[in-house]
Amino acid sequence: MKPSRFIPRKGLKQYIPDQGWVTPGQNTDPGDTQLEPMDGSVMDEVGPVPTEAINDAALSANPTPTRDSHLGEGLRDPLLGELLEQLHTPPTDELTDHWQRIAAEVAQLNQGMREQKRLREELAAIEAQLLGLRSTILNDLHAVQRIADHQLVQARLRSEVSTLAQNRLATRLQHPPE
Repeated sequence: MKPSRFIPRKGLKQYIPDQGWVTPGQNTDPGDTQLEPMDGSVMDEVGPVPTEAINDAALSANPTPTRDSHLGEGLRDPLLGELLEQLHTPPTDELTDHWQRIAAEVAQLNQGMREQKRLREELAAIEAQLLGLRSTILNDLHAVQRIADHQLVQARLRSEVSTLAQNRLATRLQHPPE
């Protein structure tokens, strides 16, 4: 393999497709994680180590990972495979039933709140329409009152003119002109 330029640090992990997530310098292929000096030895955190010692230690410390047939060829890391299995396996405990019921109730609550908002908007529109109708009715009533008052004034004037005309006629008829 082509040597990488990865310098191992304590606590860091490296993903290697054949081995999964590993700590560099322990369970990894020495050519993948350590720099090779010109003399053929491999540098580790302490100093140069012969390449043969690393290869023997890596082979004995690195057990062959098992494969999950349904997860594919590239997934050899057992922890990653277990995680994927957990994600694909639906949980069937009592807590899940409660969460499903809560999710259904929240969905129903959301639907009810949307309906309530729609009804409030409809109620506000109806109230605005009623307010407009009240205003129109009051304006029409004021117009009718003005017309009735005007007609009443005209009727009084006619009545007064009629009374005045009747009095004058009666006076002329009772006293003829000489």
